[in-house]
Amino acid sequence: MDFSSRGFERKELSDCRLEDCNFTETRLNQSVFEACTFRNCNLSNSIVTKTRLIDVKFEACKLVGLNFYHFDQMLFDVSFVSCRIRNCNFSNLNMKRAVFESCEIQECDFKETFLAEASFIGSIFTDTLFHNANLQKASFYNAKGYAIDPRTNNVKKAVFCVPDVIALIECFDVVIKDNLS
Repeated sequence: MDFSSRGFERKELSDCRLEDCNFTETRLNQSVFEACTFRNCNLSNSIVTKTRLIDVKFEACKLVGLNFYHFDQMLFDVSFVSCRIRNCNFSNLNMKRAVFESCEIQECDFKETFLAEASFIGSIFTDTLFHNANLQKASFYNAKGYAIDPRTNNVKKAVFCVPDVIALIECFDVVIKDNLS
């Protein structure tokens, strides 16, 4: 279904599956989605003031230009699997145990974001900013392209893989050589 550029405001959906829907520039203000799955949907530049996401899953979706901090944060529980996420702002959110698995995450902001125990397994990052983020026990297993400064982010007990973990020390302007050099 095509909801692009139309209003979808003050709707309440529970236990539903939205598949192949286009929500480009759709106004979703003050809507509630509970135990819903968005599959292969386009949510580019949707307007989301005070929208509630409770146990919502995004699978193979395109999410562009969303300011997630405009969502109602009282009950904010989401997961993203195999999604393309671009120019989205996740700043100042409590996203403990959030799932961002096998996603392409481009030009996004995670400033002051609580991401303890979050999973970024298999995700690919491009020009994404983590600043003052709590990444304790987060998993970046098989993730690539992240740029995380351990001086400004809490990475205690976070999981990383070799060789990509070397990205954590790039901020120190050091030279790394292998034993064969």
